Amino acid sequence: MLFAIVFWMLAIIFFATLANWVIMPVIAGHSAKTMPVPNVVNLPTDEAETILRNAGLNVKWAKDGRYSGEIAANHVLLQMPAAGRTVKENRTILLTLSKGRQEVSVPDLRGASQRQAEISLQRLELLIGSRIEGAHSEIPRGVVIRTEPEVGKRVRIGSKIDIIISSGNSSGKTLLPNLREMSLFKARAVIDSLGFKLGNIITIQVEDKLPNTVLELTPKPGEYLEAGTAIDLTIAE
Repeated sequence: MLFAIVFWMLAIIFFATLANWVIMPVIAGHSAKTMPVPNVVNLPTDEAETILRNAGLNVKWAKDGRYSGEIAANHVLLQMPAAGRTVKENRTILLTLSKGRQEVSVPDLRGASQRQAEISLQRLELLIGSRIEGAHSEIPRGVVIRTEPEVGKRVRIGSKIDIIISSGNSSGKTLLPNLREMSLFKARAVIDSLGFKLGNIITIQVEDKLPNTVLELTPKPGEYLEAGTAIDLTIAE
């Protein structure tokens, strides 16, 4: 009789443990709602959070964002678990914020050789733009006079940097300044004052510029030119 009592007590404990650790989790797992993870990559942060929470999921952001040349700043760069994965309701989705394209400062290349300037730009992942020769009475031939954009300007990685190289003595030539962002009226006055003449004017549609704003000029700024040289302008319509 005692043996039977002990046997049944042990059996009850065994089955209770089995139910608690094996059967109940299986039942709970089958009853929990599951769903595919929505794709929120490349969406604005607010929109991404709304979509995930409406789907019954939680959101957590990675501590640090990452730079990206493909995904705009303040958009979702990465998500974990990935889109399409099946997860249970209330699963936390980890999102990584895009910081957009990384920016660097244009280095000071004045006094460097053309080769040294190219190496310095490549190390910063900047591209070599136009190589413009400009006459200069004090800077030796082949040495960098300046850059366009100028030193210290913040630009995105992958941007093109023009370098103005000294061609030696100016021999009476005049430096063409940067006329970009000037009004056509002011640019014309500068051109006349320096002894140049206004060449062709090309108009293009640009949404974020005032009409008659100078967008580009030919020859390029930084060149030393003879009196009477025609300066062609591209302006906003």
